[in-house]
Amino acid sequence: MKRRWMASFLLLLSLTFVSGCWDQKSIQDLNYLSALGIDYVNNEYVLYAQSADLSTVAKQESPGTSKPPIVVSIGRGETLQGAMDNMQKNAQIPLFSGFVSTLIYHERMLKKDILPTFDILNRYGLLRYTKWVFGTKEPIAEVLSNHSITGFSPLTSLLHQPQDVYKQRSFIEPIRYYTFISRFWEPSNTVIMPNISIYTQAWKENNNYISRLTIDGVHTIYRGKWNGFFPSQDLLGLRWLNPHTEFAGLIIRENNKPKATLRILSVRVEIIPIQTGVDPRFRILVHLNGFVREIMGSVKADFIQKDAEKQIEKQIRATFLKGIKAGTDLYGLEEALYKHDLGAWKQFAKDHSRKLTADALAEVSVNVRLSDSGKMKLNWYHYPDHLLP
Repeated sequence: MKRRWMASFLLLLSLTFVSGCWDQKSIQDLNYLSALGIDYVNNEYVLYAQSADLSTVAKQESPGTSKPPIVVSIGRGETLQGAMDNMQKNAQIPLFSGFVSTLIYHERMLKKDILPTFDILNRYGLLRYTKWVFGTKEPIAEVLSNHSITGFSPLTSLLHQPQDVYKQRSFIEPIRYYTFISRFWEPSNTVIMPNISIYTQAWKENNNYISRLTIDGVHTIYRGKWNGFFPSQDLLGLRWLNPHTEFAGLIIRENNKPKATLRILSVRVEIIPIQTGVDPRFRILVHLNGFVREIMGSVKADFIQKDAEKQIEKQIRATFLKGIKAGTDLYGLEEALYKHDLGAWKQFAKDHSRKLTADALAEVSVNVRLSDSGKMKLNWYHYPDHLLP
C-alpha cells in the first residue's frame, strides 16, 4: 500500500514538469507582420513593419467595397536591433515576424552599406529566406501603406506576390532573399534588385486617380557595394538575356508603322568568353520562341522574324552600353568568365578597380523561332467587298 501511495505521489509530481500549453497565445492576440522596410536617416536605422488585419487575408463571404486597413509600425535606433526594440516598446500586443514575405531597402540604406543588416536578418530564425527583396526611392511608409485593388487582401499585391505579375509581363524579374544573398557573396556577380515605387496615373476609382505599386527599374550591387540605379527604359535588353522570361512583348514595325505584335515565350542564352585575361571579350547567343499575338497589316513571317532579331540585338547592345557607362555589368558577363576560366577571372579581377569595357561584347547572335500565330492564320483580313451591294 505504501508503494502504491509513493508511486501515485511521484506520478503527480512528474505532472508539474509537463509544460502543456501554458504559454499558448491565441492568434487574435498577436500582431502578424507581413513586410519590413529598412532606411537610414540622420545616423539612425529606421525600421518599418507592415501588418494587416487577419480577417482581410481570407476571402469574405459577404461582398464589400471598403479598403482593408494597413498598419505601419516605425522604430528608430542606433542599431537595427535597437530600432526593433523601439518598435516593440510601443506595441500594444506582441509582434510576430514569422510571416514576413517582403523586405524593402531604401536607396539611402543601399548607398550606405547593407552588410550590417544581414546579421540580424539571418541570425533571427523567424525571418525566412523566401521573402521577396526590393529597393525603393519612395518613402517606405507610403509604399507599405499602398493598398491593393479594392476588395482584395493587402497581401494580394505586387509587394507580396510579384511573381504572378511577372508571368503576365516578363520585364524585371523579382528576386527572393536566398537568391539575393547567394549572389551578393559571389565577387563576380552583379546583383539586380528590383525597384518598387508608387505610380498614380494608371488606375481610377470613382473617376479619381488612385495610387498603385509598380516596378520601374533596378538597383545594382557589386562586391557588396551599391553600384547604381537604372530606370526601366535603360533595361530593354535585360529580358532577352534572362532564361526566366516567360511573356515579353515586341512591336514589329515597317516604315515606322506597327504591323504586328510578338510575344516571346522562352529564352535560352549562351555567354561564351572568346578572349580571356585582363581584357576579356564575349559572344552572346540568344535563342527565343515566340508567337504572333496581333496583326495590324499585311506582313510576312520572314519580315517579323528578321525585324524581331534586329530589334532584340539592338536592345541587348544598348542596355549593355548603358551599364558599362555607369561601370556596371548588367548581364553578368564577368560571372561567365568566372565559371569558364577561374584563372583568367583572377587575372582580370586582381586589379579591383578594373571593369569591363564597351568592346567586351564582341558578338550578339539572335535567333527567333515563330512557334504559331494563335487561333488565326498569319494573314491580314480585308473587308469582303463582294458582300457589298
